[in-house]
Amino acid sequence: MKLEVFVFYQEWKKAIDLVRKAGNVRLIFSSYFGAVRYTFFEALTYVKAAQSASGWKKRQMKKCALQTIQLIRGWAKNGNVNVVHYLFILEAELAVLSGKNNKAKEGFN
Repeated sequence: MKLEVFVFYQEWKKAIDLVRKAGNVRLIFSSYFGAVRYTFFEALTYVKAAQSASGWKKRQMKKCALQTIQLIRGWAKNGNVNVVHYLFILEAELAVLSGKNNKAKEGFN
């Protein structure tokens, strides 16, 4: 999957372009695992893009990230323990975005 490669190499501009171009691909994934993994990478891409943006673009990226993270939170709340570690990473990245570095350290430990 191209998105995973872009995230791995931290090419956030290409990753965000791919996410925007693809739209909601969770509807066409045949496996639940693929949809969950894509959703995590989508949220991470939005958060990292927001960290490097400014102004309204930053707010827009953060809003998209929060919507995607809320979906993952719902899965965790409904009992999917396989997404809890994704939430720790995403919450830490959100803390970095908000300038809460101590909270970010807790999320990564």
